[in-house]
Amino acid sequence: MHKHSRSYNHPSKFFKKRSYTFRTFFTDVLRIIRHRKYLRNAHQSDRVSKNFSEHLMLVVTGINGCIYCEWGHTTFALQAGSTLDEIHALLVQEYGEFPPEEKLALVFAQHYAESAGQPSKQSIRALLGEYGLETGRDIIVFCEMITIGNLLGNSVSAFFSRLEGIPPEHGSFFFELAVFLFGGFFFDRYMNRNR
Repeated sequence: MHKHSRSYNHPSKFFKKRSYTFRTFFTDVLRIIRHRKYLRNAHQSDRVSKNFSEHLMLVVTGINGCIYCEWGHTTFALQAGSTLDEIHALLVQEYGEFPPEEKLALVFAQHYAESAGQPSKQSIRALLGEYGLETGRDIIVFCEMITIGNLLGNSVSAFFSRLEGIPPEHGSFFFELAVFLFGGFFFDRYMNRNR
């Protein structure tokens, strides 16, 4: 697991993790608003169990690299019944020991994150073919939601990195500052207190 630190040892002059600008944030929020019925159904239906949904979100988090979400969803996954070994495997995209019924969804979650939230039509067809329309849609919604959390968290990390002279290549200082002021300071202190 990554320990939270203010020291970012990047190999280049830019902060490399994906983070938000105002434009990209509102694009994702509008997509969630359009899908709010599906979001509500995904949480209420239990078609995707709590443990399974945490597995999906850890895969996406492992690729996006959000230290805040990694900490939070590690805790949630442990509470849902996952082991530390399983959590580590998900964060590094190793699915060999997971149930066959989860594997395609885990691979889809990886593809979703690696494609910056733009999965191929072929991957979506494969997902819906394996799980059906409703469960497949639930899986996509969980990927969408954790991506927003990841990129908000990364925007806080980008703000700290920017203060050390390593800004994100496509970031927004004012957005990063806004996220920091509205939540980042609290999460940063909370995580340091619980390391």
